[in-house]
Amino acid sequence: MTWNTTVKPALLTFLKLKKHLMVPIKFVVPHGDEAWPEAAWGYPLGKHGVWLRKQWREGGRRIVPKQLKEMEEMEFAWDRSQYRWDRFVLPALRRFYELNGHTDVPELYRIPKGSPEWPEHLWGQRLGNKVADIRRHKYFAKQVEADKEDLKRLKFCHDSTLYDRNWRERVVPALRAFHKEFGHCNVSYAFTIPSQFPWPEAAWGMRLGNTVSRIRYGAFGANQDKHALDKLGFVWDNSESEWSERILPALETFYRLKGHCRVPQSCEVPSDENWPTPSWGLKLGSIVNTIRSQGTYSTQVMRNKSRLEELGFVWDHSESEWSERILPALETFHRLKGHCRVPASFVVPLDENWPTPFWGLRLGKLVGSIRNRGSYSTQVMREKTRLERLGFVLKVAESEWSERILPALEAFHQLQGHCCVTRSFVVPSEPSWPKNAHGLKLGIAVDNIRKRASYFDQIARSMNSLEAIAFDSKIAVSKWKNRVEPILVTFKQLHGHRNVPRDFVVPLTPPWREKDWGIQLGKLEPR
Repeated sequence: MTWNTTVKPALLTFLKLKKHLMVPIKFVVPHGDEAWPEAAWGYPLGKHGVWLRKQWREGGRRIVPKQLKEMEEMEFAWDRSQYRWDRFVLPALRRFYELNGHTDVPELYRIPKGSPEWPEHLWGQRLGNKVADIRRHKYFAKQVEADKEDLKRLKFCHDSTLYDRNWRERVVPALRAFHKEFGHCNVSYAFTIPSQFPWPEAAWGMRLGNTVSRIRYGAFGANQDKHALDKLGFVWDNSESEWSERILPALETFYRLKGHCRVPQSCEVPSDENWPTPSWGLKLGSIVNTIRSQGTYSTQVMRNKSRLEELGFVWDHSESEWSERILPALETFHRLKGHCRVPASFVVPLDENWPTPFWGLRLGKLVGSIRNRGSYSTQVMREKTRLERLGFVLKVAESEWSERILPALEAFHQLQGHCCVTRSFVVPSEPSWPKNAHGLKLGIAVDNIRKRASYFDQIARSMNSLEAIAFDSKIAVSKWKNRVEPILVTFKQLHGHRNVPRDFVVPLTPPWREKDWGIQLGKLEPR
């Protein structure tokens, strides 16, 4: 009989392996899988499940009573929605409540796999998503209504978002109690609701000051009760208390701990004993940035200007950083190294050769930002002469080529009689070699020129010099397509052909692109 030899064993195996009986319609018992009864291999169990559910909805008269009883015993999923609710959602909510004392399930919460605290068939269930769907999209509405008393016992919020529930049952009652207790509604940031009457029990332990701060900054909206809050005397602008209780003490602590007041943008006050408790979690870097760029807390800043100056607070951070750290660090680098070729990875070391304020400064990264992004452009232009004396160059590729690589190649040719530089070759620190090139990994530079078309702009303008030393200057295919082809297109538009004379140099005028001016086009060849 099919039921006893195939269907029933297959359903029991599915339940054992999957921990449920919501068999997908397309599911077919896999062939050759020893986890399944051999008699069931290839059986369309999903379609049979659809047939069973259809018969059940029509009264179940065509299902053999004994089979119906056995399916009830194995808890077959007659109604998939009800089955999900009874087997997964409601048991998971009950267990969550047992473990946490509430059912405010975070939206991203997933029941941990392998947890001994949870029944095995619930492992991996995305309970947070299911709860969010119940609240937002009214999923399981019939089941929620049927089990509303049980859900009420679990304190499950299903008829609104947690945000609305918390606002209605915790925040507003807490503010009313605060006003009744103190006669005003100017809540300090550090205030926490005491866990005792007459404070509303639902709000015990709530950090009301933090919540009020979020209301003021718009992170916890209050439009629906703005009139009620206004009647309580809710203080919407608390800049005075915020400044005196949190910001200024945090700046003073920063100075005490760091020895300066150069607060980085990313600075957030940690929750530890070195810092004033009211300042914990304060995004001090962001606040300092808005003070400088937007003039926030202007009244307080002007009033405490002398105190801020004592702390070394600066209003123009870029100017201060440049004049007090970056430029002096570049001068120190030049004094110690004899040049200003700062490696991208260079960080000022913590040693006596460097002034203490520079320690840890990512000078290489800053130099890269100056060259590539135009950082500190005002200061760089103003100090141009001073930087040139240090040998600092904005166009580092141009400088590297003209001052080190090309002179090294010319010296190599003069000494060796050829320009076949091996990849491992490093310029020796000897009088016969240009001093600027001492230690240069010339072999690697040449390898990059040939394989990656490094220094294309410099090579394309130095073809005469490279021909004189028989240097193989053919251009890599990728660079040829990206740079040379567009120049050839312009040449053809102007001359009607692509037969470029060998002595042709791109003119320094439109319609030629400015970045191509001076390229010795006639002497370029693809690799």
